[in-house]
Amino acid sequence: MVDFEYAGPNPASYDIANHFHEWTADYHGSTPHLLDFSKYPSVDERRNFYKAYLERSSFEDLDSHASIIKLDEQVRYWSPASHAMWAIWGIVQAREDVEGNVGQPDFDYIGYAVCRMAAFRRELCDLGL
Repeated sequence: MVDFEYAGPNPASYDIANHFHEWTADYHGSTPHLLDFSKYPSVDERRNFYKAYLERSSFEDLDSHASIIKLDEQVRYWSPASHAMWAIWGIVQAREDVEGNVGQPDFDYIGYAVCRMAAFRRELCDLGL
């Protein structure tokens, strides 16, 4: 499935990382701008996703456990980039609200940007960067 609203020339690992971050969002809850990282997919859930993804692609050896490990590692490396992009998006959206004199925005874009930037920094530290 492709979400054409956010489609771009991204590496697959970036898009998968972004997909997993969406698992942590609840846009219909009381704090839609905050991600709940406890909802990030477990190792087993990620492996199931990778297996299904690799079965439908011709990029890797389908039976290789190493391919799943490699994809998980690549997703981990691209994950901070997803956070950075959405942090910038939040800032741009907040600016548009200010410039458009939106009195009460429907979404806390600055809070979202802060949440995503904190995740960006945390994941860079986790990667040793």
